[in-house]
Amino acid sequence: MSDQPAPTADAPAKPSPAEIRRLLANLPRVQTSLTAGEILKRAARQSERGKLPGFKSRPEGGLFECAGFGNPFDYRLVATHEPGELRFAAKLKARSPAIFWGAMVFTVWPGVIFTDSLLNTWFSWYPNETWITYAWYLPLTLLPLPWLHKSVMNKTRTAALVHAHEQIHRFAGVIEGEVVE
Repeated sequence: MSDQPAPTADAPAKPSPAEIRRLLANLPRVQTSLTAGEILKRAARQSERGKLPGFKSRPEGGLFECAGFGNPFDYRLVATHEPGELRFAAKLKARSPAIFWGAMVFTVWPGVIFTDSLLNTWFSWYPNETWITYAWYLPLTLLPLPWLHKSVMNKTRTAALVHAHEQIHRFAGVIEGEVVE
């Protein structure tokens, strides 16, 4: 049985992971008559006020970037300016997932040694051959990692999408622009 309530006629259904990926790749644009310099100045002012976290001016390939918080991994929200329009792209910060998954994989090996030692110390009936522990422990810990990865990334994308929309709509008000979906 699912924890989530069934969608009703007046409540929209939760988007699928594929739909969330598509929405994250096609973020809303902001139509504005301001120049790139004026937009950058207003973005810097918002950052100084603490309302545009992670602000960096003129990153590679953009006008500015700010944080697009996900959970547990964060995104960068990169803004590019074209005449009359501000476009946004969400890019995953690659270092955090790499560190996380590296730690997940590298903690398996000490765990198997610790578990084998613990079982042999506390239970006299447990077989003394180390390979027996490896035979059940490694599949038990490594096989769920692809499903864990899928779950964590879906959660991250959903949180990043929500925060990106919040940032875009808030910044559209700052530059007196209109959000175009």
